[in-house]
Amino acid sequence: MEDIAETLRALGFYERYSTTRHTLNLYNNIGLTAHYTLPPALLTKPRIFSALKALINLHPPLAVTILGENTSEPRFARLKSIDLEEVVQTILLPGEDTAAELDTVLSEQHSQGFELGRVPGWKCLILRNYEDEVGDVASGAVGGGGNGRVWISFIYHHSIADGVSGLALHRSLLSALSRPHKNPTFAGRYVVHPQRKAYPSSLESLIPLPLSLPRIVSEVWSKVYFPPPPPPTLYTGSPTPTCPTPATTRTIYKSLHFAAKTLKVLLSVSRRENTTITSLLTAIIATATFQAIPGKFDKLTSSTPINLRRYVPTEKIQEAAIGAYVASLQSEFSRSPPTPSNLFSIAREHTAQINDRLDAGTADLNVGMLRWVSDFFAFFKGKLGRQREDSFAVSNVGAWDGEAGVDRVVFSQSGGVVGPAMEWCVVGVRGGGLVLGCTGCEGAVEARVLERVLEGVRKGVEGVE
Repeated sequence: MEDIAETLRALGFYERYSTTRHTLNLYNNIGLTAHYTLPPALLTKPRIFSALKALINLHPPLAVTILGENTSEPRFARLKSIDLEEVVQTILLPGEDTAAELDTVLSEQHSQGFELGRVPGWKCLILRNYEDEVGDVASGAVGGGGNGRVWISFIYHHSIADGVSGLALHRSLLSALSRPHKNPTFAGRYVVHPQRKAYPSSLESLIPLPLSLPRIVSEVWSKVYFPPPPPPTLYTGSPTPTCPTPATTRTIYKSLHFAAKTLKVLLSVSRRENTTITSLLTAIIATATFQAIPGKFDKLTSSTPINLRRYVPTEKIQEAAIGAYVASLQSEFSRSPPTPSNLFSIAREHTAQINDRLDAGTADLNVGMLRWVSDFFAFFKGKLGRQREDSFAVSNVGAWDGEAGVDRVVFSQSGGVVGPAMEWCVVGVRGGGLVLGCTGCEGAVEARVLERVLEGVRKGVEGVE
């Protein structure tokens, strides 16, 4: 305990859901990567490290580790110190195909967990162009900075932050990098001693999650006593592994990058068809998946994460800036001819389902059922060696607001060993482009099927009109 300054609160049910997945190597982390276009002097190593120090003292979740993750009562604990040299890694990209190189780096990062108890539940990657770095060395530049263009990635444990939190972290980082620094903020080593601050409340402490008797009875009946067999025509990729190995837990992440004009068309068509970009993309992904899999499969299911911050009391909204505040909605799709009219019909129906869920407030949310899980380890181990529950998931964290200094963002996460066969990560830039990332564990979807799905989604997005 020599590394611990103070033991904080116990984890909530949803946070324990994430820690259990992490300690069982079923899901490692989540990530948000941004491409910075600031003046070179603002992107040197000392400058970035000074900005990270400011972030650690601004956002308490960056100052903690987790104690007892492999127990039934894990707790957050504030660290006495954080050595930035240990949590920050600089990676040189050859520069020939940045998107593919970034996909490879993110696949590797999402295949690794954290050594909790000693280090915080996050890391930062600084991805520089190899030619820029060589040029800095040749010119005698100190600390890099290149041409003022660098990718910075936050990779973090899902119990301390969700996808939307990643955008908030980058907004804070951009602000800290742009702020005038009169004096050096480190003396010698890049070690931060986190300030003592109150830790944010858990999801269930901030938001009421009432459950109706019919919902409880339905869940117990269908999940515990009489679970129905999955439909034989439902496609959910390969079954989950009976005994996870490094090979079956390895994340494969691939991204599709679209220009600003494509995102503009998607937004315009979504408004015209009375749907949303999340639902339109969900419909495109479902259509592409049906076209890529054998005809014997005529059903798909998807999961759509829902940001619950809309239900946080106004006086507590700042507290929820960084944290895990998400529920999800499950939807089902049936095979139909891949026509524009069917595509828009699927999207509108999905939008209606989301609106109905939002109108219902926080009652009967799936995260509310987690309080009934007495043993999360048994809960997840019970999902091994079985058919997956969902074909895919679509998580849209929204858009970067277009602040100068960042022109591209990429959202990514670990593949879920017992999660959906494919998890799609969506993020855009207001006035800029759109990135769709597809993540999954190796073997969850056959390689040739995955390539067909990716190509189908690319064509589907670019073909919307």
